[in-house]
Amino acid sequence: MLVLPGNASHIGQRSQQQDMFALSDFADNDFIAHGGYLAVVADGIGGLLYGAEAAYIATSQFVESYLAKPSEIKVSEALDNALATANQAVYAAAKENYCPEQMGTTLVAVVIHQNQLHWRTVGDSHLYLCRDGRLSQLNVDHNFARRLQVQVGDGLITQEQADNHPERYALECFVGLNPLPEIARNQYPLPLLAGDKLLLCSDGVDGVLSADEIVDCLHATPMLAAEGLCDAVLKKNKLGQDNLTAVVLGYQVEDLTPIVESARMLQGSGWQAKASGTGLLLLITYLLVTKYLA
Repeated sequence: MLVLPGNASHIGQRSQQQDMFALSDFADNDFIAHGGYLAVVADGIGGLLYGAEAAYIATSQFVESYLAKPSEIKVSEALDNALATANQAVYAAAKENYCPEQMGTTLVAVVIHQNQLHWRTVGDSHLYLCRDGRLSQLNVDHNFARRLQVQVGDGLITQEQADNHPERYALECFVGLNPLPEIARNQYPLPLLAGDKLLLCSDGVDGVLSADEIVDCLHATPMLAAEGLCDAVLKKNKLGQDNLTAVVLGYQVEDLTPIVESARMLQGSGWQAKASGTGLLLLITYLLVTKYLA
């Protein structure tokens, strides 16, 4: 089995980067045998306090918990444990800062293990499968839009009213709530096919690009695809562009991109990290620098 990662992130037109992502070590065959390949994306909630800190805590605690997985524990159980650990850590940090349930983040986590996909998501950051040129969203949004669509179906409001509702994208669930009211997960592992690509992204990406534009980018190898997604967003020069992060995993695809061994900081307000399938890919460096700049 060959899984190749690609990743790119940019601050957009915001004053602070509140997105976060991490990958496990894609060269650690001993862990991969029982734990697979892990990828996580989190988007700190800007409307609440300490969004960047929430994303950092959730991602780092999730990864730390999952990488401590004993070989006898199932992937699904380890994912549940990692999410519970991350959620409790964010909630505890909020209490310490006297803002309980006012500090939060979305989170998307996937594991590819033995040719199958497992996922856990909270909030409205998305997980997509691109197969044979078709894009499918695998997770559900934990926002008010779902309730609006029910009202449309019941004939209580029109689709236009739902689309233009000012609270349409208000989150109803995020990491940092205690208890966590909803978790999007797959009941059964999803078998992957050669050539499949997975996209984990913050809404700064798919909130700007159309499905066709995303698919066009995903035709490339994982690293070039992730970079292409961010470039396509930035070329639109959207006013007030949100932070944007894309992690692409290619399943049984050929890697034609050069290897870059570590994260790097870019000049100016943008930030990107690139990583190959070798070495430790826990990419949390930038928040160690910026977490107190809010």
